[in-house]
Amino acid sequence: NKAAQFVASLQGGAGDKGVPMAYVKTLRVLTDRAPFRPFKFMETVLLEDFGQTASQLFADIEESPIAAASLAQVHKAITKDGRKVAVKLLYPTLRKELASDFAVFRMIGSQVSPGGYDLQWLINDFEEALKMELDLQIEAANAATTAECLKHRTNVLVPRVMKSLSSKSVLTMEYVEEMVKVSDTEELERLHLDKQECGDLIADVFSEMLLVHGHVHGDPHNGNVYLTVNSCGRQGCKPGLVLLDHGLYHNISDAMRRDVCKLLIASVSPFASRAQRERLARRFAGPLFKFFPLILSPWFVFASKLSPSDLRAAAKQQLPDSVSVKDVGDCLVAMHGQQEGGEEQEGNMLGVLHSLGYTRGLLNSLRYPEKLRLKSLIKFAYIGLLEEEERRVALAYYCGEGDLTPSWRVRTRIVLGSMYVDLLAMLIPLLLLLGPFVFLYELLRSFIFFCWSVGGLNPLCWEVSDGENEKRKTH
Repeated sequence: NKAAQFVASLQGGAGDKGVPMAYVKTLRVLTDRAPFRPFKFMETVLLEDFGQTASQLFADIEESPIAAASLAQVHKAITKDGRKVAVKLLYPTLRKELASDFAVFRMIGSQVSPGGYDLQWLINDFEEALKMELDLQIEAANAATTAECLKHRTNVLVPRVMKSLSSKSVLTMEYVEEMVKVSDTEELERLHLDKQECGDLIADVFSEMLLVHGHVHGDPHNGNVYLTVNSCGRQGCKPGLVLLDHGLYHNISDAMRRDVCKLLIASVSPFASRAQRERLARRFAGPLFKFFPLILSPWFVFASKLSPSDLRAAAKQQLPDSVSVKDVGDCLVAMHGQQEGGEEQEGNMLGVLHSLGYTRGLLNSLRYPEKLRLKSLIKFAYIGLLEEEERRVALAYYCGEGDLTPSWRVRTRIVLGSMYVDLLAMLIPLLLLLGPFVFLYELLRSFIFFCWSVGGLNPLCWEVSDGENEKRKTH
């Protein structure tokens, strides 16, 4: 079920070529309309955790679920004091079933070593992630953290949790009326919600969560992210965003978050050196660093040091001859955050990429342009590198919720970052036509960077905040 949700939601930059629409439409039902269990079977969870039946806990509860997915199903209810709530119930036998399933996985994993590489940690990681999702108290805590991170956004709602009616297997939260699926474009048109504005909101919220807060939603698929009408006026209706299912989050360290910001900026800036990009990409992808920018966006082709043999292999959907199975294994370990010498992990880049894939799937269903997605990422990458007070002002300003204005330097960097993306938008079509002559771009870019660096004229050197020595080293 989890795999089907990911396939139905992924798509990303490949669109229908990556995952045919027939598969997407067939599997999409599993994001919130999976086969459900009878209510009498589910009520045993309430009896085990509260010692009371549903009629004793609630004034009314609908026996038919309003949503059902891989781990739980949700019922609409009314509390004793008259509030409408959504009650999430874990499937009663799920913990026992998963324990036996993972015992089998571990046994198989211990016997399978592709290329002699031990990937047992991958099974362990999957098991730990599912264990987190099986504790709804963790989900309640994650929801509170997310609401705190996004409190400056009046157009984003994280439903409040009722702690008195929640436990490890039961989560009771406020019920949100008239939510619309991101993929339901007909309903969005009926509500007079502009698809680009909806895409802007989704792109900005998830870019901010990653690049500013380092708090990344693990499952932002079509069954967990909804749109609403936030407000209506003379200029039309503005969208709001509802975030559900906070069971799985990937929290990355501040150092890792800043490096992601720097890599994104380096991938679009014509003035970033290849050494900068290589150092940052190697930090996340190990020996396959040169391919990593392309995972973030296919538009980052100029930030990837690809050889003609790499391109030929890609055209044939094969691994380049220079890449071994061990390289792939080392890359997975690096992305997972495994540190040599037993050091503390800084974060799981695999989980972050998983989340980015879901987000791109949501945006793709709105036909949201890649150019605008990158502009959102670059904007929040610059904001993510600011000091706390300046960051707070910039967030409020760019979310339309503040009266203060960021400094001219911050606004200039963000405007020029947007222009860098516009430049990429012009170069990508030319690359398709003039691929054999792309080296001319590299020659021109290197020359301009050299001139700016020697003359000390580069106003966008993002290493400035890291100290003057690092700046000189970069130049």
